[in-house]
Amino acid sequence: MQKRWSSWSEMEQQYREGALALKTARERLKDEDYYGTIADREIMGSMIRDLEDTARILKRKVLYEFSSLSEDELALLTDRQRQIAELRQRYSYAEIARMTGLRADEVFHIFQQAVNKIKKIKRQRKENIPIGLSPQQEQIYILFNQGKKPKEIANLIGSSYSNVRKQLSIINKKVLPKLCNN
Repeated sequence: MQKRWSSWSEMEQQYREGALALKTARERLKDEDYYGTIADREIMGSMIRDLEDTARILKRKVLYEFSSLSEDELALLTDRQRQIAELRQRYSYAEIARMTGLRADEVFHIFQQAVNKIKKIKRQRKENIPIGLSPQQEQIYILFNQGKKPKEIANLIGSSYSNVRKQLSIINKKVLPKLCNN
């Protein structure tokens, strides 16, 4: 059974993942016989560019086309972001600005934040990263789960040992209540 796309943003993510998979495959070919793989690598390069171009087009569609977000995606947003995103399903940025008393660039910015939030949450879910962590906390969480010690993590991310320990404490406070509620 063929998968249906739930939204432009999900479709964009699928194209980006396809390009990344091709880049990984092309890198693996570099280790093999150069002359035997040169045509394959050229073709893969062309395919990667096509996928990345399509992903860029889809990203613009998410921001500028109507009906770009699914109900599941809308549920991830704050009330204000959801209001703007729901209005965006039917109206232009200028029309939403008139309705809400905001400037059109503010409406666009709120919608852009909503789309970025959805992408971040989906990525975190896919990678089993707790939602609500800062970018640095995310990095520390991933490295800690890979078995790295706080001193190693500090060296890897260019931070102090005490900061890593503090961030691990904050991460535990954010993660443990969620685990206990499940």
